Amino acid sequence: MRTPSLLYTPLPLLASLALASVATAAEPLGTSFVEGDGVMACDNTRTCRLAAYGPLAPLMLSMLVERAGGPQTAVTARLSMAEGAEDAPRTPAAVAPEGTLRLRVDGRDLGAIGHSEALDLGLELPAHYVASMIDALLDGRRIEMSDASGHAWPLSDHGIRTLLLKMDEVQGRLDTPGALVRKGAQPESKVPAAVAAPPLKAPPLLVEAHEDDGQLAGRAELLQQLQPVAAARNACERMSSRQLRIERVDATHVLAMLSCATDRHIVPAGTWLIRDRSPFAPRLLSPTPLFPLYPHAVFLEEGLATDKDACGTNRHWVWDGTRLILSGAFVGYYCSSPSRRHWQLPIHVTDIR
Repeated sequence: MRTPSLLYTPLPLLASLALASVATAAEPLGTSFVEGDGVMACDNTRTCRLAAYGPLAPLMLSMLVERAGGPQTAVTARLSMAEGAEDAPRTPAAVAPEGTLRLRVDGRDLGAIGHSEALDLGLELPAHYVASMIDALLDGRRIEMSDASGHAWPLSDHGIRTLLLKMDEVQGRLDTPGALVRKGAQPESKVPAAVAAPPLKAPPLLVEAHEDDGQLAGRAELLQQLQPVAAARNACERMSSRQLRIERVDATHVLAMLSCATDRHIVPAGTWLIRDRSPFAPRLLSPTPLFPLYPHAVFLEEGLATDKDACGTNRHWVWDGTRLILSGAFVGYYCSSPSRRHWQLPIHVTDIR
């Protein structure tokens, strides 16, 4: 799903939908890489995005470098601030930028880049600043953003050269004049063209909950049919109770989300699509909950890190009346880390019409 902003909005996250009621994407997912203080992801249209951060702190400078696929495409960059999480040092205290912002490379002032208020939506850098930033990152020079009060926030170059090289590789730019790292004499025409995002019909509005939806959670015959998924089975055997949450999907279907709980812990144990009356005909969707993104019938799935998915890919699924269809996928919590979950890095996008 195309989004107006790539700034991350914290939401509950989810895991991998797999069975008959889920439609897989027509185009393959993209890919992601983590190195040093950066994360890079390329989506199914061949657009690549790299998020770089400053050293871990209560408030860190962050930059998003973005480049569409295809020959001779421009590189763009935006700056924002990312809040550190629990593991961020508590000193010095977080100070938010104020007033006019400036860029410095190795102490040399490159000039004003905009006002601090623009950071909230991502301050877009003019093209000549983008080139200067890329060159400085590749050369390992110190990059800082300063404000009107003289406070400065550094941007780390740790791992960024490797990720920019990987971006060139994924987009097929190696050894061409347009490559960011390994330039060469190969013609730009060898760079693969961008791929159009697959079209997707706009999702309907979510149906309001029925008065008796809550009663489904207490139906003993339904609970007997919803056995914990294998990953949660051992934990559920040790838990004191099982709980069921119901989320309305349409006039005749609901999501049934099972969890096992104690006074201190809750373990997700599976999400099923069911009919809202017997026979329930449950179809397993995910080992974890799906969260509705009101007001439309779009559901968020949080990825769990596995041997096959180290990032724990997060997904958006659209209900089309009979099944869930993948509308978007994003680099998950485990690769961006709690302290740097800020920019939203898609690995699958669709064209909602």
